[in-house]
Amino acid sequence: MRTELPRSPEEAIELLKEYGAVDEGHFILASGKHSAYYVKKGRLVQHPWELQRMIEQTVPQLEALGGIDVVLSPAMGGVPVGQQVGLALHARTIYAERNSSSNELELKRGFEIREGERLLLVEDVITTGGTLLELTDFIAGKGGVVAGVFVVVNRSGKRFVGEYPVVSCMELEFPVYAPEEVPEWLAAVPAVRPGTKRVE
Repeated sequence: MRTELPRSPEEAIELLKEYGAVDEGHFILASGKHSAYYVKKGRLVQHPWELQRMIEQTVPQLEALGGIDVVLSPAMGGVPVGQQVGLALHARTIYAERNSSSNELELKRGFEIREGERLLLVEDVITTGGTLLELTDFIAGKGGVVAGVFVVVNRSGKRFVGEYPVVSCMELEFPVYAPEEVPEWLAAVPAVRPGTKRVE
């Protein structure tokens, strides 16, 4: 399967289709917004050798962010990607889990952030980057510094999440709609909620 990074959104779509990693329909994303497309990132991460080849092509960009001490991902989708990025950067790799009662992300399993450590936030796919921004508050509270963000598929259309630069394997710009702005043609399709993050 293809492992060279796509050079355009069109090439990114073709690569994802090759992996069976794009669905069409009516989806409510983790951000609460609606989309006619959903990136099935699991179809990519089930090919770790191929994904590692893609990640390795981004290492110069990641190194340009400055030293990375720790790779931090949100569970669950970001965990396998975080492990592979940590491997490529020779960095300590941890993850945050969502508390089922509060719906907030927190560190468990003895994971910790030490004073002055530089962290790379890693996710599989971002649309708004909201999950990663959730991580930044407690990183700052523990004395850590966010160096930047890595994501396999950036469908946000942005080069920054908050104030943090984004490095990605591929970029897409599928339209997304607020609930009150869903066009009639999309509203006519029954909506489904993929993923596990609770939509408020």
